[in-house]
Amino acid sequence: MNTILAVITTIDASIWVLIVSLALLLLTLPLLYRRQIRTRFNTELLQRTQNDLRALISASLGMGERMLDVERRQRRLAERQEQLDIYDAANQPYEQAIRMVQNGSKTKELVDICGLSETEAELIKIMHRFDKAS
Repeated sequence: MNTILAVITTIDASIWVLIVSLALLLLTLPLLYRRQIRTRFNTELLQRTQNDLRALISASLGMGERMLDVERRQRRLAERQEQLDIYDAANQPYEQAIRMVQNGSKTKELVDICGLSETEAELIKIMHRFDKAS
């Protein structure tokens, strides 16, 4: 009788273990399902974020190239401006002398005020005479 009781007790214990195992399985299945859904969502979010990051990197590379181009243009313009400033500074006495000749100044005034040689002053006066005639 003890052996039968022991077998029944063992079967009862096995059934209880099976019941508890099934209960735990049934409780964890919804958790696993939710975890799977969350993992899918996070994977899709990661893919969208990677795509956005690729687009931003591409745009920043394009902007970097444009900035380099703008900087090159700015340097060329600065060099041209400097050349024009040098040209203007070199021609300023002549422009002032031409205005003075147009206002009737004498050769000596051109030499004294504009720092021209007498020959340069005479040449400007002669050229101005031709401009008036034409």
